[in-house]
Amino acid sequence: MKVKTTRFGTLDVAEQDLLVFPEGLVGFSGKKRFVIFSKENNHPFFWLQSVDDPKLAFVICDPAIFFPNYRISARKTELSAIGGSDPEELIICAIVSISREPFTMCANLQGPLVINTESRKAKQLVLVEGNYGTRHPIPIKEETMGVPHPLLAQRARNASSVENCLVLT
Repeated sequence: MKVKTTRFGTLDVAEQDLLVFPEGLVGFSGKKRFVIFSKENNHPFFWLQSVDDPKLAFVICDPAIFFPNYRISARKTELSAIGGSDPEELIICAIVSISREPFTMCANLQGPLVINTESRKAKQLVLVEGNYGTRHPIPIKEETMGVPHPLLAQRARNASSVENCLVLT
């Protein structure tokens, strides 16, 4: 399928690559279909592009790359809409805000995205407990830039961020 975007022109996206957020994102409840892709190998950052709105796109990343002690908890019932009962199928992403200041970025650790890689459904959590905010400064280090990190590719799960970040209760 063809996805028109204002930033990247028209993207050619396979139907099986679509992500569905049944509840939408916070502030964008009507936008439910997205695709994740990398532009110009900007690892560890990816784009979350809306299929429903050509102007709506977010930069996302695996928060464990920058915040190795990041831990969140979610009830299985909270993730039931995306089939979130098996941690092996879930990955965590954070939406990134980029400042006008060079090399200044923040991660929304209070509103992580949980993506089920099998069902291709996702949900944005809103964490009310804990010390995480919506604008955690991202420590930019040379060793984390340009590192290939296949966000949605099948990979060995023993090193996945979900085992480090997400606790299902």
